[in-house]
Amino acid sequence: MDNFISDLTNDLFEVDNNLEIINLEEQLQPAFLISEKSNNPLIKWQVYFQCLALFAFEEWLQEREPRLTLDKENSSTLQYQYANLIDAVFNLKVGNFKVCLIPCMLLTNEEVAIPRAVIDLPEYTAHFYVVIGVDEELEIAAVKGLLRYDQLINIKAELEPEADWNYYIPLLQFNQEVDELLLYLQCLAPTAILLPEIPVSRRDILRKVQTSLLNLLPQLNNRPLWEVLTWEQGKAVLTTPLLLNWVYQSINQNAATLTKHLSDLLEILSQQAVNVGLWFVNQIDDTVQTLSWQLIPAASELRSTSSMIQSDTSNYIEELEIILRDIQFQEQQLDIPLTAIRVYQDIRLNQLLRLYAVIWSLPEAENGWNLLLILKASNDNQSASSFRLRVSDQIEVLDEQELIISNNNYIYTQVEGDESDKFIATVISGTGETQTFPPFEFIRE
Repeated sequence: MDNFISDLTNDLFEVDNNLEIINLEEQLQPAFLISEKSNNPLIKWQVYFQCLALFAFEEWLQEREPRLTLDKENSSTLQYQYANLIDAVFNLKVGNFKVCLIPCMLLTNEEVAIPRAVIDLPEYTAHFYVVIGVDEELEIAAVKGLLRYDQLINIKAELEPEADWNYYIPLLQFNQEVDELLLYLQCLAPTAILLPEIPVSRRDILRKVQTSLLNLLPQLNNRPLWEVLTWEQGKAVLTTPLLLNWVYQSINQNAATLTKHLSDLLEILSQQAVNVGLWFVNQIDDTVQTLSWQLIPAASELRSTSSMIQSDTSNYIEELEIILRDIQFQEQQLDIPLTAIRVYQDIRLNQLLRLYAVIWSLPEAENGWNLLLILKASNDNQSASSFRLRVSDQIEVLDEQELIISNNNYIYTQVEGDESDKFIATVISGTGETQTFPPFEFIRE
């Protein structure tokens, strides 16, 4: 076996005697263990090769210039939602430079497949693109070629991406003098290679394809994005980390539950959130005013303002106070402070309903807040019917309660979050009509 490997290695040098061979014998097991953690069996081999390319480049860099340190903490290969969809190793840094590794077969590849995402999407571009040839059977690798971003863009201008969202570039168009990378990393300023700026927000792009994504993403069934989506639709997914997470989590998961959450997630991502933190400083932004939320005076203000409260508002206050006392009786641990913000909105889905939202903040040291949602049937409703109240955050459906009007006249759900959380509420009638409210967030002013 040793002679066989030796002969093949000699053949390799005959193909290109400039290659510096990197031994991967000790890296095979770590790469295998990382790839096995992926929940998509179809891409474990892809992740495995990405890991070998990453380990090979790290070793090459360490041997050639130990003063240069590779920062791989945020490597795409170690984040399965990225490794699952983009076959390259990006989010690597050497000093202030961004580096992208392109794995390929060591002996046979005469052209290199570079994912369109790492060239055309500013989120993933790099100063340097480095081709890493890997031969898993021989347990060896080599740095085969190098292109700077500005050079790659010039080459790309004469190419069209293929249907699989890859650009195919002959290996001969890469700089074979890979030692020049070490010179660039030590002597060049990052500003010498200008990278495209990341747009402040991609919400407009997402809005345009929101409906199509809701229909198409549940159809992936482990297939690559390019088989199901157009590039414009794929671009919206690839530049939205929460959608990338959803795609990865959808593998081998319950489709119905995931589709529910996808609907909510797309709303969270595409709609302007209501900052309820403003309500605590008596500020109602333009968004809130157009959403028909009505403020109810806090319990601590009732005595001083009772003479100024109109009769219909007084009815809402009394109704809500009765419900809150009932909820606190059921939930002994739920402490609703007198200073909590109270709002309501009347909605009609076959029948008249009212949604109350009660919001209060935790001590600033805890940096948290609570949202209590109450869905109530109007006293005018006579016929038996059912409605559901669903609340989700960016990660999952948190709760779903059913209101059966003939049995009870309100349901509630309570969630707790911090400043990174957004919660969205959806009301669904028994006939499938829905009303989704803009997401709530709490940002302290």
